[in-house]
Amino acid sequence: MTETNLEPLVSQLINIAREAGHAILTIYHQDDRGIKTKADTTPVTNADIAANSVIESGLNKLSVQYPLLSEESEHTTWSERRDWKRYWLVDPLDGTKEFINRNGEFTVNIALIDNNYPLLGIVHIPTTDTTYWGGMNLGAWKQAQTGNATPIAPRKLNTDQQLVVLGSRSYGTPEAQRYLESLKSIYPNLEFQQVGSALKSCLIAEGKADIYPRLGPTSEWDTGAVQAVVEGAGGIFLTPDGKRFSYNRKESLINTDFLVMGDKSTRWADFWPPENVI
Repeated sequence: MTETNLEPLVSQLINIAREAGHAILTIYHQDDRGIKTKADTTPVTNADIAANSVIESGLNKLSVQYPLLSEESEHTTWSERRDWKRYWLVDPLDGTKEFINRNGEFTVNIALIDNNYPLLGIVHIPTTDTTYWGGMNLGAWKQAQTGNATPIAPRKLNTDQQLVVLGSRSYGTPEAQRYLESLKSIYPNLEFQQVGSALKSCLIAEGKADIYPRLGPTSEWDTGAVQAVVEGAGGIFLTPDGKRFSYNRKESLINTDFLVMGDKSTRWADFWPPENVI
């Protein structure tokens, strides 16, 4: 399957993501959501497991079959995974802390990775039944419920008027705080907003915010799908040295710091890496 015939796959993946979203919402308002702490100290719930089961089952029914790397599935060893050329990268419930806090800011993320880069990504918001999808050569789209999909694009950056910077609602580091304070001293019109899960990057992709600097740990399944959406919309997703973010290049699944930026015509080095600002 090439990029030119990925579109028939999109509707199937959206249906899978929506089914996973329904499974999450079934558990969302229950008194006992099975909240536990994993070995890496991150939380997991019955909803994470239920959504993962739906996605695994749905992907296994597709006519195209690729290996699966999901946060909530058994992880393939690096000796095998390092040879994967194309595979599914899944976070069945991105924003588990937001789910636990019942603020609605969590997503279902499904990405197709090809030769270390996102080819296609689906990001679904269960609480609003809204779906974003896209890829670098596919464009990017937003669909509310079962309505018509509309193309999305970032806005042009104008720091003289406003600079909207996004950060995590549930995670933060001292370095991130110093970086934000330094940005505020440079850009007095800066507005900082805290948003959960992959929603941050979706807001940049659709032109509602300007940059999302992530200084602190994330995992590859957190970013694969939404990177495809951002790049499809025309934005950029950069490593600390200004390179395109990539996947499956090392045994660890922990990401480096990264910058998401909508207006790629602007000099990203004005904002990144952090040492250029702090």
